[in-house]
Amino acid sequence: MSNILITGVTGFVGSHMADFIIDKTDDVIFATKRWMEDTTNVEHLIDNDRFNFIDCDLLDGLSVERAVKMSKPDKVFHFAAQSFPEVSFKIPVITLQTNVIGTTHLLESIHNSEFDPIIVSISSSEVYGNPREDEIPIRETNPIRPANPYSISKVGHDLMSQYYYTAYNMKIIITRMFSHEGARRGKEFALSSFANQIVKSELGLQDNIIRHGNLDSVRTYNHIDDAIQAYWLCSESENFGEIYNIGGDTTCKVGDVLDLLISLSTKKNLIKQVDPERVRPTDITLQIPSSAKFKADYNWVPKKQLKDICSDLLEYWRKYYD
Repeated sequence: MSNILITGVTGFVGSHMADFIIDKTDDVIFATKRWMEDTTNVEHLIDNDRFNFIDCDLLDGLSVERAVKMSKPDKVFHFAAQSFPEVSFKIPVITLQTNVIGTTHLLESIHNSEFDPIIVSISSSEVYGNPREDEIPIRETNPIRPANPYSISKVGHDLMSQYYYTAYNMKIIITRMFSHEGARRGKEFALSSFANQIVKSELGLQDNIIRHGNLDSVRTYNHIDDAIQAYWLCSESENFGEIYNIGGDTTCKVGDVLDLLISLSTKKNLIKQVDPERVRPTDITLQIPSSAKFKADYNWVPKKQLKDICSDLLEYWRKYYD
């Protein structure tokens, strides 16, 4: 039985990671939580004896040190971040503080502690920015070209993680996950926003117009369950210092996914309409990964398809409004 520290447990990915650990292992979770943070995504775990909240703000170094001491971690999953690219245009300073300074507080606290956990450091495919067509598929050796404040902040997260591995031989594995979707995804993100609008239209809570931004961006999609399995495999390995691209097997335009979501709806005659407020100042496209290195090292193969993602998103929002 291990002690596992999860930052960002109340978010989309962190909550699914907590579910996996509770369901598949005997390990104990210690989860950081800011004061008054929304805990809806893990409400079903709060009474579980193996799930423990620790009040902690990653921007408060002392509270991070306290969280490390209390959790005595054997493993750390660092998901906490200001993770919304669109929001990062509005609050670039907070995005940088949370993702760079917060990550540094965590790694420094672990470095200064008596513990030597395996750390899965969650970077992002967005560090690659917009690759050229001759650089596709994106490999771990591709140039780093961040294209928005969020991706710039994740470059800082990524580089600090590399630094603590190199300088102090900490047990850090860095993941650069490409688009991953499923239930609990916030409606700040395109696919979940589409599903939310479709369901509201089905229920008569809005008109039949599905508002969207750029539909031409090309993405490779991975189901959240496959992403969680990949993160867990990292935590069970000793491939410290390695950086891994991880992505699904379905590549298409964002607009193609919107069409699939509409086709799965019970509502007919849905209309797509551009909303200028949803068009970003800069947008990242051609997010097509090579996951060859990760698949070779971990024998990992995605099991779920794009239709599973779309069905799960629609069912999530239907239950939400039920």
